[in-house]
Amino acid sequence: MRASLPLLLCLGLVGCQQRGSDLTGQVLFTANGTFDPQADLRRREGKGMRSVEWRSKPPLPASAVRVVYDSDARPLAWQMTVERPTFTPTDLRGSGPRPVDTPRGHATLFTQGRLNGVLLVRSGPREFTLLTRAYAEQHDPAALPAFRPAP
Repeated sequence: MRASLPLLLCLGLVGCQQRGSDLTGQVLFTANGTFDPQADLRRREGKGMRSVEWRSKPPLPASAVRVVYDSDARPLAWQMTVERPTFTPTDLRGSGPRPVDTPRGHATLFTQGRLNGVLLVRSGPREFTLLTRAYAEQHDPAALPAFRPAP
């Protein structure tokens, strides 16, 4: 019985690594705090908001990643900025992208898959931001019309 426990733990860890090895999984694990212990900076932003930032070893293939989140509802209310990624938004496959307009310009709303309900907005030529509807409701209400169902 004791000999099987390490084997089960090892198999469980391998399974977790395999599930998170795809890009979409990495994005979600990053947003939900899995990689926070390796972050370069962790801050309290005030009003229940916190942020975490990676510059030396980002958890995504990019030069830097920053996540701002509601400390009481992190899985639901977060915004992630990805600087100089080595991947494109289209690499987040299987997420049913729908083009939408926002005050910041053209954006993509994922309408299915694991990123269902996440909005992707280009923040600059080599930067984009992902945000959830719950985050927009609290901190970026101008983006809320982009979350409406398609006509």
